[in-house]
Amino acid sequence: MDKSISALFFILLSVFVCKSQDNWTTIKIDGLGSIGLPPNMEIQGGAYLEINNKIKEINGISASKVIFQQKNLNSGNFKSFETYARVFIRTEKGSSGEYQKLKNSSLSANEVKEINDAYKSEIYGSATLVNATILEWYPARMGTLNGYKCLTMGYKRKVGTNSPTLSTLYFFQNYNRTHILTFEYRIVDADTWQTTFNQIKNSLTIKEQ
Repeated sequence: MDKSISALFFILLSVFVCKSQDNWTTIKIDGLGSIGLPPNMEIQGGAYLEINNKIKEINGISASKVIFQQKNLNSGNFKSFETYARVFIRTEKGSSGEYQKLKNSSLSANEVKEINDAYKSEIYGSATLVNATILEWYPARMGTLNGYKCLTMGYKRKVGTNSPTLSTLYFFQNYNRTHILTFEYRIVDADTWQTTFNQIKNSLTIKEQ
């Protein structure tokens, strides 16, 4: 079997998409749980685009990263470029029981600072590679999202002459893995995306490992 066809077949076996009455789609992601895809967003390109276009009911996305973006961007619809929104869903695996402390209790101030400093350094470093400037940094702190304990941090960024964006990151520990959700939109489009993003956050379910 051709490798590309085989890879797509594997993805089809591990994704589940369920349409709801309000036109939201429940996306099951192996190793994470599930999250809602709103009707004004789509899964970003590639094999996922083929899945969206050709299949109504499949068994889940088996991937380390899934990206939601504004609707019709995959098809190159010009109007879709008038706004900007992204939801990045990523999982990083570790050893057995490595990521439990945040889930069961909380991280110490030193641990929070260590994680904050590591990601701040990474984000500031990568910004220079894409002609971006970090305008403001929101330090890591303990929080909850839809009932799940998490660590959250954020920043404002400007790429070239584009309008500034606001990014908010959420980190969830789950036995041997960390789930990282990033919500990003242009600040001028806040009225368009804040409500949608809050609904996405409220749809999140995490399957215990």
